[in-house]
Amino acid sequence: MGSSNTRTLRSRLLLWISGPLIALWTISTLIDHDVARGFVNLNYDRALLDTALDLGRNVRESGNQLYLDLPQPVIEMLISGEQGRFYYRANGPSGEYITGDPDLPDPPSEALDDRVTYYNGMFNNEPIRAVALRVPVRPGSGKGAILIQVAERSTLRSDFARQIMLRMMLPQAVLVLLCTLTVWFGVGIGLRALTSMRREIENRSHVDLSPIDETGAPAEVQPLVRAMNDLLSRLSAALAAQQRFIADAAHQLRTPVAALKTQTELAVRQVHDGEAAVTLQHLQTAADHAARLVAQLLTLARAEPGSHRSVMRQSVALISLARDITREWVPRALTRQIDLGFDDASAAATISADPFLVHEMLNNLIDNAIQYTPAGGRVTVRIRQQDGQATLEVEDDGPGIPVEEREKVFGRFYRMAGGAPEGCGLGLAIVREIAQGHQATVIVQSGAGGRGTRMSVTFPSPP
Repeated sequence: MGSSNTRTLRSRLLLWISGPLIALWTISTLIDHDVARGFVNLNYDRALLDTALDLGRNVRESGNQLYLDLPQPVIEMLISGEQGRFYYRANGPSGEYITGDPDLPDPPSEALDDRVTYYNGMFNNEPIRAVALRVPVRPGSGKGAILIQVAERSTLRSDFARQIMLRMMLPQAVLVLLCTLTVWFGVGIGLRALTSMRREIENRSHVDLSPIDETGAPAEVQPLVRAMNDLLSRLSAALAAQQRFIADAAHQLRTPVAALKTQTELAVRQVHDGEAAVTLQHLQTAADHAARLVAQLLTLARAEPGSHRSVMRQSVALISLARDITREWVPRALTRQIDLGFDDASAAATISADPFLVHEMLNNLIDNAIQYTPAGGRVTVRIRQQDGQATLEVEDDGPGIPVEEREKVFGRFYRMAGGAPEGCGLGLAIVREIAQGHQATVIVQSGAGGRGTRMSVTFPSPP
């Protein structure tokens, strides 16, 4: 459907909508990450402080000795968390070790005067988050304060924050995906009107230049439809003007050309010898060529889109029409020593067509075959029918048409090298124009045994 850079309207809308959605999802993820990390740190820090307070409330003094007045099972339960164990240590007012993990890192020196200090460190080759709590031995005794430290692995926090992030990101990602799918199918439903309009245009004949119905088109598309209708109207007017010009010119030329042809024929009969006879013979040939060119131009004007004949249809018995036309060309074929015949094994077929234009098309096919077939050759006309479609064939055993020129021969005024001098180069152009006006296809193939040319015109099944 076009170059690789061409995008459909649906893909463009999807790109413009999904792009901002993904950007918003990314921004939301970053914000959620900060919120989740702050929430996790706050709650984990509170858990550390609660544990430190519980330990500090149970420090006792006996004989100037400080100890933790809790059974070991209670201490184990107290410092064990759901995600892993806490580490703890208690130091006396002079820094002497009381209980816990002796290698737990000290809090930063600048925070020694604070009652509660949070800090990060390394313990057992793992990053930790710790809290340091200072608890007076006995308030008002002046004996100083006990330092309680409680720590845990920092990875517990990051793991928990990651779980929260996943639980927040996945629903948002699903939401973005659902929004994208909704846009995809929604735009598809909205573009159905354009799809039906495209099909209507695709199914049209090239001769149908009537306005496109804009009733079901969306409001945004209606200006485009109106512009297309305006273009179709101007194109129809231009084609009609061209048809009138060609038809009028051909009609105007027919009378003087016919008169010229008649006068040259009379002059040829009156003058039999000398240079004048040769000149008159050339003049008669030129007059015949001009008369044929005018006739073909008129036929082409009738066959092109916009002509009143391009929409005239009736039921045509193709086999009887082809047989009668072939019979008309027998005298011409005999003068050129060509065996022209109609295949009696032809199938009976009925098509919906303009009899005049089909008559002209077969005339041009037979004329073209006779012109390019050498003396002693054979030209055969036949009708085939398959799958409800009728095919008209004209086959000769002449020199044939090279594969590289089989498309060129349908061009106007194109003549193959070595062609007949009386040809105008319009015969096959008229054939294709008439075929297209009937939604038929024209195919050029080699004849039987790879010799000559077979021109096949396949008509659609009648409605």
